[in-house]
Amino acid sequence: MKRLVLVLLLSALLLGCAGFLTPEIEPTPAPTEPVSTPVEESVAFSTPIDETVAVPTDVPLTPPPLPTPTPTPTPQPPLYGIKIGIDPGHQARPNFATEPIAPQSETQQVKCSAGTVGIASGVAEYEVNLRVALKLAALLEAQGATVVLTRTSNDVNLSERERAEIMNENEVDLAIRLHCNGADDTRIRGAFMLVPARECTATFSENVRAAQAIIESYCAATDLPLRKNNGITYRDDQTGFNWCTRPVICIEMGHLSNESEDLLLTNDAFQDKMALGIYLGILGYFQPERTE
Repeated sequence: MKRLVLVLLLSALLLGCAGFLTPEIEPTPAPTEPVSTPVEESVAFSTPIDETVAVPTDVPLTPPPLPTPTPTPTPQPPLYGIKIGIDPGHQARPNFATEPIAPQSETQQVKCSAGTVGIASGVAEYEVNLRVALKLAALLEAQGATVVLTRTSNDVNLSERERAEIMNENEVDLAIRLHCNGADDTRIRGAFMLVPARECTATFSENVRAAQAIIESYCAATDLPLRKNNGITYRDDQTGFNWCTRPVICIEMGHLSNESEDLLLTNDAFQDKMALGIYLGILGYFQPERTE
């Protein structure tokens, strides 16, 4: 009986094992939906990032300079580049030695005469001439002119020829000689110009034009009357003219032999007017459009 039970149990076990060994059919996997991986908004790094940005070596570190604006040219003063010669006539001590009146001339003339003296003031002509010359020089230089003075002191010894040669050597654009007149008739007054005669100069037309411009402005500034032939007298006997190769004129600024005029010519404030009148005439000669 026990044997029968063991046989049955063994059979059952064999049947169970045979079913276990039967190959299984793999089931078809069900379709799967794609899974999206979430994107992290920030990623943490354990090692810090070097934020330094390399700058290309061929790129300038500073911007190029802006173009330099062209400066507006400063207007030059009206007499810039012009050279004016001023000869204050006479000197403290006259020189009565003689010299040729003109090149290649046998005629002799005193090198430097004494000049005249104020009939009422007692002031010597050479003093008045120098005072006005210095005032005139300052006015001209303020307007850009180069001024050549034959003398800045009364204590000199210059002949008329030497004064003319100073003008020639400096190649002045205009030479003006400053004088005061004296007359036997004490009633005579007024200002006038001396100009080299036509045959004595190669700059006759320039001389005349300068003389006209200066005597007109001088009389307007000083209110002195115009004397002699519309204010111009032509001379061939002036050593200072005959030796000068530059444009040259001489102004007789008034008469120290006339009492009222003497007191004007020797007055400092009136001398300012005298210098101004001559300056305006020179300006009118070189820059006529400024006075029209």
